[in-house]
Amino acid sequence: MKRVLLILTAILLFCSVSTGFGEDELIKQGSKGEDVVRIQMRLFDLGYYTYKPTGSFQTVTRSAVVAYQVASGIMSDGTIGPESMQALFSRTAKRVEFHAEIPLTFTAQGIITQKGSATSWQTVKEQLIAGESYRIRNAATGEDVTLIFDGGEGHAELSLPTPVRDRQQASDLLTKWLGSSDSFYKCAVLLELNGQWIAASLQWDGAAHACLYLKDSVSHVMGLSDVEHAANIRRVSNNERS
Repeated sequence: MKRVLLILTAILLFCSVSTGFGEDELIKQGSKGEDVVRIQMRLFDLGYYTYKPTGSFQTVTRSAVVAYQVASGIMSDGTIGPESMQALFSRTAKRVEFHAEIPLTFTAQGIITQKGSATSWQTVKEQLIAGESYRIRNAATGEDVTLIFDGGEGHAELSLPTPVRDRQQASDLLTKWLGSSDSFYKCAVLLELNGQWIAASLQWDGAAHACLYLKDSVSHVMGLSDVEHAANIRRVSNNERS
């Protein structure tokens, strides 16, 4: 009996450590870390949080949590405890109700007309040269933009061309692709490298900087993968299931 109790105790301790969320633990305003990132990403998926995940639980995140709690009929105190965590990540989690006035024009890309190889970021990274220009193609429209590779760890960091005319043309085209000059929308694209097209996903800050994700790329936020970029890459990969 004593042995059984010891085993059960060890299992409970293991579960507590592996989830990283204790029974009495609250994630609230001021909290930071991976759990906050996952909560923000989940709230984004459900339509309550409309910003890029930061890993920092502040006023905007709290407002999104309250909105979710109200919609779900649970105590709306703006904190995430075990009950809210379970409800938030359940299959029956309540999404924001659809309203006809919400613009959907640039939340999805058109029909993909060209695909490329799903090549890992580490492989591509070894072939890219900082300061060199590379052609990026919209996989749906076939339009091309030339951007400069600046480096990058988890994914490629790109910037607009220096000449004023080329810079403006690139800016106008990216605005057209993403529907805004200041958004976090992502676009399925292809990177031309050594005469081959490689499946990728592009995000632009509306100014001079862009992020290009390849297969196995990770984000700035704690080195986590980005599900939207990954989905774009699958859409334009000719050697992966979509």
